[in-house]
Amino acid sequence: MSARNSAKAIVIYKDQILLNRCISRFGEYYALPGGGQLKGELLTETIRRELLEETGYTVSPIRLSGIYERITDGREDGMCHKIYFIFLCKLENVPCKVPTERDRFQLGMEWIDVNRIRTSNLFPRAIRDNIHCMMGYGETIFIGSERDR
Repeated sequence: MSARNSAKAIVIYKDQILLNRCISRFGEYYALPGGGQLKGELLTETIRRELLEETGYTVSPIRLSGIYERITDGREDGMCHKIYFIFLCKLENVPCKVPTERDRFQLGMEWIDVNRIRTSNLFPRAIRDNIHCMMGYGETIFIGSERDR
């Protein structure tokens, strides 16, 4: 099993955070926009590409805010090991362009009031529980590791 890097973005604009609205067999939830790093691609390039594809917004990474890893049963090909690199990003274009590619479970995107984050169904929960620490201009935090069995 090899690890897969995933670059995720925290984008704040006018006291709102940009989230992907998703649905799976477990119901509706929110996730930070972003996705898998391609071979030969820098994480900062991954953030820019993924945000433009999924949301239509152009962003600039400001700093690495958090790191989180998760190992789950990938169902199709065995275990899945993801390492999330979470960047605080600056929004560059308003309004946005039309998204060109959405994730498998993504229904759309929404701007959510940052004060609603703690009560929202933001997945993974470890990110939701630490999002306010990552939004500030502090040090990069290690959110932790999780293994689903």
